[in-house]
Amino acid sequence: MSAQNMIHRIINEQEQHEFKEFVASIAEHEGKFLLRNDILLIFKEYCETYNKNQEFLEKSSIALFLRKIQEVIVRSQFMVLMHRYGIARYRFYMLRMDGEYLEEISVSEYLDIKDTQVMPAQDDQSHLHIDFMPFYDFSPSIKDTRSVGNGIRYLNRYLSSKIFQNPVEWNQKLFNFIRMHSYEGQQLLVNSSIISDHNTFYDELGSMIDMLSGLPHDDPYSSVERTMKQSGFEPGWGNTVGRIINSMQLLYDLINEPDDSLLEEFISMVPMPLVSKIAILSPHGWFGQENVLGKPDTGGQVIYILDQVRALEKHLKESIQLTGLDVMPQIIVVTRLIPEAGDTTCNQQHEKIHQTENGWILRIPFRDNNYNTIPHWISRFHVWPYLERFARDATAAILSEFQGRPDLIIGNYSDGNLVATLMSNKLDVIQCTIAHALEKTKYLFSDLYWQDMEEHYNFSLQYTADMLSMNKSDFIIASTYQEIAGTEFEMGQYESYQHYTMPGLFQVHNGVNLFAPKFNVIPPGVDENLYGPYHEKENRVHQKINHWKERLFGEEIEGIFGTLDAPEKPPIFTMARFDKIKNITGLIEAFGMSKKLQETCNLIFSAASIYIEDSRDDEEKEQIRLAYELIDKYDLHGKIRWLPSINKLDTGEVYRIIADYRGVFVQPALFEAFGLTILEAMLSGLPTFGPKFGGPVEIIQHEFSGFLMNTSHPELIAESLENFFMECEKDAAYWNNISENGINRVRQHFTWKRYSSRLINLAKLYGFWRFSESAEGKKKMDRYADMMYHFLFRQRAGRLIE
Repeated sequence: MSAQNMIHRIINEQEQHEFKEFVASIAEHEGKFLLRNDILLIFKEYCETYNKNQEFLEKSSIALFLRKIQEVIVRSQFMVLMHRYGIARYRFYMLRMDGEYLEEISVSEYLDIKDTQVMPAQDDQSHLHIDFMPFYDFSPSIKDTRSVGNGIRYLNRYLSSKIFQNPVEWNQKLFNFIRMHSYEGQQLLVNSSIISDHNTFYDELGSMIDMLSGLPHDDPYSSVERTMKQSGFEPGWGNTVGRIINSMQLLYDLINEPDDSLLEEFISMVPMPLVSKIAILSPHGWFGQENVLGKPDTGGQVIYILDQVRALEKHLKESIQLTGLDVMPQIIVVTRLIPEAGDTTCNQQHEKIHQTENGWILRIPFRDNNYNTIPHWISRFHVWPYLERFARDATAAILSEFQGRPDLIIGNYSDGNLVATLMSNKLDVIQCTIAHALEKTKYLFSDLYWQDMEEHYNFSLQYTADMLSMNKSDFIIASTYQEIAGTEFEMGQYESYQHYTMPGLFQVHNGVNLFAPKFNVIPPGVDENLYGPYHEKENRVHQKINHWKERLFGEEIEGIFGTLDAPEKPPIFTMARFDKIKNITGLIEAFGMSKKLQETCNLIFSAASIYIEDSRDDEEKEQIRLAYELIDKYDLHGKIRWLPSINKLDTGEVYRIIADYRGVFVQPALFEAFGLTILEAMLSGLPTFGPKFGGPVEIIQHEFSGFLMNTSHPELIAESLENFFMECEKDAAYWNNISENGINRVRQHFTWKRYSSRLINLAKLYGFWRFSESAEGKKKMDRYADMMYHFLFRQRAGRLIE
């Protein structure tokens, strides 16, 4: 199609003059990169300047086209557009600056233009091109974007279809998978010395079902153990006759009439494999149970993992008991040992996880090239040169602790996922990846201008590590769909790794395959022992209430900044790490800019320390300094209260006290991958505000169970809060309605019980996929990723401590 025809295809003929005028308004931004939000703001200004009506602003062909433009590069003679015409689907266009000609270009041409925009001297030079897509030829590919994030359902259908189409081959694979499992020398499910092939197995399975059907279903496994063993059936089918029959019947039906629901239900019922030993990797930050929250790099991820361990242990104990096995699960969180630990336990090698029977924190130190222990905390942006040695030491320690290999390895964040990848490679164990947050979408243009940021952030290493773990892991868990593939109009976090460039280092043509069935959305839950509605008074402790009322609203206390002239006013409350992305200073400025909010409310926030000298993190120091500057600038004394970080065991009561005062919780982050504090606040009964950028979009139902706001500018935060309190003044029931809807939303959709069940089922099902087909098919990808690790990541990381 000619360039002229491309314009006609996209822009209505009667609007092409307006399109040219709009292009002229963009031309004023020569030499710049513009993102979607910038483009829409320019279009809005254009419509206001030329008196275009609301319908043109929202429904014209120009508006519909621009809404799906993610990036624009403005040059002197032309501009280049990244057009996201569908979720994870892109076209790249070059538009002449007079608006007359539009032609499609390749991703390679697009990345070349981005490179030369940043580094003109690089023009015509060769690049390292990274493309993982050819190595996914072993994997089925999802066609419908609605199935992205539900990979296991797609994979189940694929596997059951394979069994149906090739019953002899796949029933043999299924039989081989069943008979390979054992636990500490005890054969599980099938004794292959008695049942040697799948035909015999099928016959014996039918006979055993018939024999057991005549027995009382409540009889324990021990009553039929001898009979079953004589026929070749080992423990693991169930703890009662009824459960054994159910498990066997599911398998019998699956062999006869393959169905994806039967496959998932069967594998979830039997120890195939038995998941009882789980290693969870989380190296950075201060990983502990007391006095760590609010320290640099330490926040929601620690809470997530500790709650995850408790929930997984409970689920595993219950599900393993139902199989008829007497096995105590063991979960170990592997993190970094920090000798200079201050008032934390991060210098202890072993630490029992509260409210577990066999959950542990195992700490391994970082070591330098001379194998000397690094005694002090290191920012998550600077841990990269230590991770390979950490992975080797952690692997040896895990083998010792488990007295063998783990059944599942779970990585967390970029560094933990890289360590999980190295450990999985070494031990040949199934690997799960959990990003929590991908910095690439948080720090704008951090790929393009990586060299300017490298000294402080080392994004070249982080983004390489992300690609390695994404592609090598067996399955990936995201808390929300948008974390993977965004929304109709906005790019997802994982999606941002598809096509990008780091000028002078590499160009990524395909960094991740979103249509491989490895992505699964499983939102975490909330610890209901700590968080519950403020109005359930019987569960609250008066001594704790009085203590925290004094700290939140009382007279001046050492270690707390500010007193409140009118403590009875509804509080605006937030709690987070003190870094730029969490944007607490943005909330302070929003409060300072709004006379209405100051007349109506107080601002209370909990973040790190109130003293700059107590911080060892440059970004945190800058945010603390800025907070004081804003408080003075807007003269907020008497209207603001600043607490240091609050112990997790007390946060639930703090939320409830804020709710007693008819306050609100605000998560003002510029971007939030998920938002555990949002769940906690909602379950406590607080009307909750979260950013419309990230995971909160899938938690909060706007203006029903909470509020989504544009956090990019303080005045927009202020506007959202002002509107809420105005509604409360007009309608006495408004606060209560939002509060109750928030409580119900969390209780219905965000529970650790559901999370744990799904995670373990994923480990089993992807274990079968790995055994039956993917392990052999992934070899080419593994070699490609290994080459990237050794010749790109490893060499760059090594230079940091030479």
